[in-house]
Amino acid sequence: MRFCLVTGILLANSVFASDMQLDVFDGKAPLLDEELAELRGKYTESGQDFYFGLHMQTHYIDASGAAQQVQMQVEMSNASSGPAMRITVADALVSNGEGLTLSSGGQQSGLQQRIQIAGDFNRVNNQLDFEQGTHTPLVGGIEITIGQNLVSGSGVMYSATEGQLGYQVGMSSASFGQAVSTQGGNGYLLQSIKVDGAFHQISNRSLIRYQGVDIGVKQRQIMGQQVRDIIGVGL
Repeated sequence: MRFCLVTGILLANSVFASDMQLDVFDGKAPLLDEELAELRGKYTESGQDFYFGLHMQTHYIDASGAAQQVQMQVEMSNASSGPAMRITVADALVSNGEGLTLSSGGQQSGLQQRIQIAGDFNRVNNQLDFEQGTHTPLVGGIEITIGQNLVSGSGVMYSATEGQLGYQVGMSSASFGQAVSTQGGNGYLLQSIKVDGAFHQISNRSLIRYQGVDIGVKQRQIMGQQVRDIIGVGL
């Protein structure tokens, strides 16, 4: 049996049917039972299902030409028991660490981008993007839990401790990192690059993906709101 979602919506809201312009539904095909089955359980009666993910990625090439990529991903989604968080990194973790030393140097909320350069022939960039949809799992990703500080085999420091989630890389003549953090009650996403040398190429990029959340006119405020949401779930 076929059932048209449009018909169902009109029946459920028959009191408003006389005021609706039905010509917008001309040519719309009904959904098969198999397609409807795929949708069952994906919507809540009150509130709305949601997905929010932050993917932090850094590409860098040092003065000797050695290239490396660092990635970390945090995802929040609605589950039957409430909001759930998943944190993954794409690196081989080998030991415990002492935490990040990144700090904003202020009391602002939202996005903070910091670049300090001393030297010639360096190319650096901080970038933040928003897109609808969900993140794909990190290739070779390792899931970590809140409360951990870990160091990879290449010396990348990862943190998922209270008040700070992100990573930091320190080299002899450069350092960089990205982190969701809180300071003085303010939540922010920090993208930081510091270079004291020449011939470095560093690119920080953070990509926020969202689904089931109506951003609309809130886009200017979304960073502060979503960072607070992340911190509110145990950070």
